[in-house]
Amino acid sequence: MNKYHAIKTYSNLCDRTFDSKGEAGRADELYLLQRGGAISNVEYQIKFKLSDSPRITVSIDFKYTDTETGEFVYEDFKGVLTRDSRTKYAWLKEQTGITVLLSRRN
Repeated sequence: MNKYHAIKTYSNLCDRTFDSKGEAGRADELYLLQRGGAISNVEYQIKFKLSDSPRITVSIDFKYTDTETGEFVYEDFKGVLTRDSRTKYAWLKEQTGITVLLSRRN
């Protein structure tokens, strides 16, 4: 268990383990959207290097293609949005132009 009490959870649909129940639930939703044709090319845990020295990275939970627009969507599931996460998202946008869509369970 981590400091935010997330519990690693296995998804039968995706056939993989995720860092939290919420992330696994969102992965299942994306799996079904892909099966329905709304999205395609779902990828998990996309890593970006923000700095070499000191080494700073950010990992985005999901990347997929919106089949209607053809655009890539980068989505991160967050139970707790920290200042560190917000800083890394801003840094990623500044370096690459990528905007991260945040999702969370209520």
